[in-house]
Amino acid sequence: MGYLDGTSVTVDAVLTKKGRQILSKGGQLNISSFTVSDTGVDYTLWNTAHPSGSAFYGEAIENLPMLEASVHAEYSLRNRLVTLSQNSMAIPAIELSGLTTANKLTFEDGDSGGLKVVATLKGFANTGDSSGIYFVIQDPSIVRTNAKASRTLSGTTRTFLREQDIPNVQEYSVVGTGPDWNFSLIPDTELLKAGRQTNVYVVHKATGAYTSFTVVNNLTRLTRNTLSNSTKG
Repeated sequence: MGYLDGTSVTVDAVLTKKGRQILSKGGQLNISSFTVSDTGVDYTLWNTAHPSGSAFYGEAIENLPMLEASVHAEYSLRNRLVTLSQNSMAIPAIELSGLTTANKLTFEDGDSGGLKVVATLKGFANTGDSSGIYFVIQDPSIVRTNAKASRTLSGTTRTFLREQDIPNVQEYSVVGTGPDWNFSLIPDTELLKAGRQTNVYVVHKATGAYTSFTVVNNLTRLTRNTLSNSTKG
């Protein structure tokens, strides 16, 4: 659901099939909880130089058009609001280790068995939530994983996807309380062209903290079938 007007209690909601079934039988939805998100808020509009003073610093933000109700809750709630300690110095963030270079994982000859990536949540004290992380491989034909597949995605779910990748893109999950979660990425060795790339997006489910990196696959079928070089004696 989405609030259409911040000055009133009007709410725009899209019901699921189950919700419509309950209402059709005269039942009540009895909504008892909800999640708040600031996805769609542009904080760069905070204006400390506003001529009318500090009470109007956030005027442009408050006047932003609100998102209408979306059936893709996982996308519209990507940036979920969380409660942090008053002593917090920064919002939660994900740090990746195991990449071969800055923000990139490159597979070369000898890496056909796969490489491990570790995602570490920084700046958040987990109170027992074990939902863990999910990560999205934009093109699973370039690289696969040993993690549990959770769903295929549409073009508006979780992240904007390239049109040509939508039929194949896949989401995977790794559960646990953290703060470290690891997963292996395994390159496809049947490619005919070296250097093919895809993006991987990593998101912590409880806080919405996310990051991304690029995978480069330099392994090809021809590389794999080359046994040795030889010369005539």
